[in-house]
Amino acid sequence: MSRKSTQILIKSVILNEARGKFKKCQICQKEFGLFHKEHQCKRCRRAVCQNCANHHGPVLTEQGFSKQTHRICNTCKDESESIKKFIEQCKIGLGRDSLSIEWLKQSGLTVDLAKKEYELAQKENDRAKDKTEFLKMKQELQMVMIDFWINLTYSFREFLFYLTKDIESDLLQQQICRVLGAILLQYPEIGYSSDQVLITTFLLCYCSEASAYAILTILYSEIIPSYLYPLNIRKSPYDYQNEIDQVLQVLEQGFKIKKQDLQIIKPFVQTRIPRYILSLGINLFQFQTSFYLMNQMLVGPKTGYDNFIKCLSVSFYQQLEDIKYFINAYEDAEAQILRNVKSTQCEKDFLQTKMITFIPHKRVTQSVVIQRSNEKKPSNQIQPEHNRDPKVEISIKTDQSMAEYATTQDKSFQELRRKSVEVKPTPEVDEEKTNLKQYIEKIEETLMLKHKLVTELQNRIKELQNQPPQINNNQNVDKQLIDVNEQQRKRIQEQDTQISQLEEQIKYSNKLQEDAQEMVSTIQKSNKELEQQLETSLRTNKDLYIQIKDLKNQSSQIQPPSPMTPQREKNYQINIALIQKKNEEQLQSKLDQEQQKIVLLEQQINQMNKELLGLQQLNQDKLKIIGNLEVRLIELDSTKRENEKLTLEIAALLKKIEHHELVIIQQQEDLEDLKAKYDQLSKQHEIQGEELDQIRIEKRQNLEEYNRKENELLLIIEDLKNRLLEMTKLYQTASDQLNQSLDTNNQLQNLVQEKDENIKILEAGIAKGIKKIAEIEANHHKQKEDDRKTIEELRQIIDQNNQKINELEKDIAEKDNKLEEHRKEFKTLKVIFVNLEEKWTKLDNDHKDLNKRHEKLIAECDEWKKRFNQLDGEHKDLQEKHRLIIIEYEKVKENTNEKMNELKSQNEDLLRKLKALEDKHQLLQNQHQAVLDRLEKETQNHIKKVGELDLIIIGLEKKAHEYKTLSENQKLEIDNLKALIKELEGKMAQAEKDQQHRHQQLIIQITAHLEKVAKLENRNSKLELDVVDMEKRIQELILYNQDYKNEIIKQDEKITILIKEAQTKESEIMKLIEVIEKQKLELVEYNKIIIILKQENEKQKLDLIDYEKIIRELRQKIQELELIIVEKEKKIVEQEKSIKKLQTLLVQFKTLSEEMAQIN
Repeated sequence: MSRKSTQILIKSVILNEARGKFKKCQICQKEFGLFHKEHQCKRCRRAVCQNCANHHGPVLTEQGFSKQTHRICNTCKDESESIKKFIEQCKIGLGRDSLSIEWLKQSGLTVDLAKKEYELAQKENDRAKDKTEFLKMKQELQMVMIDFWINLTYSFREFLFYLTKDIESDLLQQQICRVLGAILLQYPEIGYSSDQVLITTFLLCYCSEASAYAILTILYSEIIPSYLYPLNIRKSPYDYQNEIDQVLQVLEQGFKIKKQDLQIIKPFVQTRIPRYILSLGINLFQFQTSFYLMNQMLVGPKTGYDNFIKCLSVSFYQQLEDIKYFINAYEDAEAQILRNVKSTQCEKDFLQTKMITFIPHKRVTQSVVIQRSNEKKPSNQIQPEHNRDPKVEISIKTDQSMAEYATTQDKSFQELRRKSVEVKPTPEVDEEKTNLKQYIEKIEETLMLKHKLVTELQNRIKELQNQPPQINNNQNVDKQLIDVNEQQRKRIQEQDTQISQLEEQIKYSNKLQEDAQEMVSTIQKSNKELEQQLETSLRTNKDLYIQIKDLKNQSSQIQPPSPMTPQREKNYQINIALIQKKNEEQLQSKLDQEQQKIVLLEQQINQMNKELLGLQQLNQDKLKIIGNLEVRLIELDSTKRENEKLTLEIAALLKKIEHHELVIIQQQEDLEDLKAKYDQLSKQHEIQGEELDQIRIEKRQNLEEYNRKENELLLIIEDLKNRLLEMTKLYQTASDQLNQSLDTNNQLQNLVQEKDENIKILEAGIAKGIKKIAEIEANHHKQKEDDRKTIEELRQIIDQNNQKINELEKDIAEKDNKLEEHRKEFKTLKVIFVNLEEKWTKLDNDHKDLNKRHEKLIAECDEWKKRFNQLDGEHKDLQEKHRLIIIEYEKVKENTNEKMNELKSQNEDLLRKLKALEDKHQLLQNQHQAVLDRLEKETQNHIKKVGELDLIIIGLEKKAHEYKTLSENQKLEIDNLKALIKELEGKMAQAEKDQQHRHQQLIIQITAHLEKVAKLENRNSKLELDVVDMEKRIQELILYNQDYKNEIIKQDEKITILIKEAQTKESEIMKLIEVIEKQKLELVEYNKIIIILKQENEKQKLDLIDYEKIIRELRQKIQELELIIVEKEKKIVEQEKSIKKLQTLLVQFKTLSEEMAQIN
């Protein structure tokens, strides 16, 4: 029974166990029926017939092979036997190097080098800084292994069972933990996923731990693209559109599938291709097909990923009809792919896809995370010999020193690349960048020198290889030189590839640094602009707040004037109220406008905050990861404490267990008895179940037959009805014919008399007709004889032609023999051509590789240009926004200044009016005092005239009374105005409160921005510290460069020695050149001979073509003669038919004449 865990960590194929789903056998495609029953293979769950599943045997489950035997199909039987043969032939064992030696050799590695790399990685594991992915793997490994053993397919399960049956269960898990742990600690940028457990287990079946580690580094550095690393997929999910397009391209171009079928398949490919790519097809195909996929990747690492995609498309092509049939049930389609796709057929179909080239995807195809340095071979491999020439020893030493120099320089170059990637882009790094550029220029100069040395060494190697063995004593020395030179040539080629890769990586890292610096500079500029805008807005708010306070103070200082003339006081108070209202309305309008501008500024600030949050999310993610790690550490501590408690409890429980063991033994005996009974019952139950299944199947089959019979009866009834209708129609036609015959009889009786008269005339015509028939028969006999003669002549011509054809065939056979002899000679010459063509193809391939690299570089340059143009456009947009904001700010500033100037002018006017009124008030007071003085003098002077003045006094009293009433009315109006002023002050207070509240909100936002700015400053400080570290490292590198320069000087001296040696060997080289020229002349002669042979072959081909034309013409003539004969025979047959018709007419006439005679 196939299980499915709640959380699927290992990708597998679900096999449907339901019966009755298929009407045909899935192997021989015969329909099931009464005599052809349906069965099920218990291994692959196919619906099969009895002929395709004759075998019975144990079936492998999660607990091992079953005790009972089950039905197994023929394909499963063959597959299990092939797995056993494969293990025996290849001598495969878990954790043992078998096929891994060839895989490592294809990447220029050996098992010893892999062991050294693995030992170094294990030593450096404790020093690793980033252990998050390793800890994640360690926590999930137990659950993944449980899910692994549950979700294994029947094929991979059987293979692993044979490898792990004599091994402890925990050994595989420990090996996986060590290998995967080393990878994740050395290269944490790859990330962890449960699919890596599948891949490592598959590799450990053919490799030791060290070689599995090396092959995993090859996979992630040379084959698997960096965007498919688990960590990158977690950060930014990938849509697999490029791989989908490639699969459809292979199906369309390689296998010529129609676009309609591709549209039907496309949803299956889109949904299921991530499963096949992430697991590399392991546990989704049969074991041998998954091995074929892995072998195709590792045999050619450069084209490994493309070969893997082609193999996937081949598997989909083989099961195209099943995918179309199960288009709505993808799990069933996957099950058909698992069962039916085989490695032998994949090898045949893969040949059709070799000529297909994929369009380069605009991405980083190579890993930036892992950079494998091709380490130099150990010195133990080159064994010293006693009889060695001192000049040869000097050359070998120089070559070894060159190799050491190249490896050390590569290591330093890789360290520089890592540092360039780790440096975070800031505007302060510009100075450091200039220093780095200078350093890179120095490295390029050293690389040029190195390239010159390499070219000189290659020339010298070629000269030494072409040197013939002249002296017996120098033979061993020449062999040693050739071996050493071949090794050095390989090293030089590897170093050239490394140099090209490093140059590309330097360019890529420089581009990344420039882009990052531009982004940081733009963000910092935008932050500075925002800070300036905030400062200006705060200043304007403060100025407005101060102006409002000043106006309030001025309004409070303005008091009603001292009592004077009533009309002037009223006018004065009314003017003050109107002015205050106008000022308040203007201030409110200004406040509303400024609030709107503040809202716009807040929106802009929010947008910039979002951009800053995008930058801060990275740090937050890191902090979250750190927090999760701390939580996990705390959980680990708690688990440790709980484990200690559990150990104490376990010790106590062990004592109790010893007491309970005796009871358990007794219970086990009882259980064994119960198990025996249960086994018997289960057997009976299974037998009954099989019987019930057979009965159900028979019932279904009986029902189907019953339905078929009913349908047949219905068809028979319909046929009978149709026949009845036909019979009725025939009856009607017969009745009509009888009526017509009666009518004809009546007509005949009328015509008999007429015919009696015409009989005599007819008898005369018959006599003439008989004479004509005799003449026709005579002519017919003559034509027959002529035709027979012509046929005999044609047969003679055909026999002659056949003789000629036989003679031609004999000539052709003789010429074929001659052609075979020429072909043999041509093959011997062709071998020479092939060798020359192989050399040419190698050069052509190298040229193509260089062209491809050039195209990739051009594509990358185009991408960076596009990105630069985008960033430039964004920068221009930001500049325009900044310019618009500045223009708006200047407009606002000008408006506020104008309004402030207006307010100042209005205040000055009011002050002037106040001063004028105060002057007038003082004048009125002075006049009043003068009047009083005059009155006193008049009273003293006119005391005698009291009578006259009484009337005047009464009038004055009346006027005084009127004046008092007027003053009281003015006081009431002043009180009303004061109340209005208080209401206005309350409104102003509320407006001030609202403005203060908004101001506080702005201050809170500004504080948040200042905190963000502080965080950015902290980052900058960290970056400055990193820059200081970089300066130290650069100084160390400069010291290293000085050492390298000294070494270069030493090597120059050695090169001078080599040049002297080369001069001594120039004479020998001249002799070699003469030998080569002789060989060239011989080659020219061979070429002439080949040309002559080609010409002869072409002549023979032309002769053959002529013979074939003659044969075709003769055959055409024969066919034409046969057609003429057939036509004449047809004419003869037609003439015979016409004669028979005439004879029948004569017979009819005779019968009619006899009948007429009888009637008469």
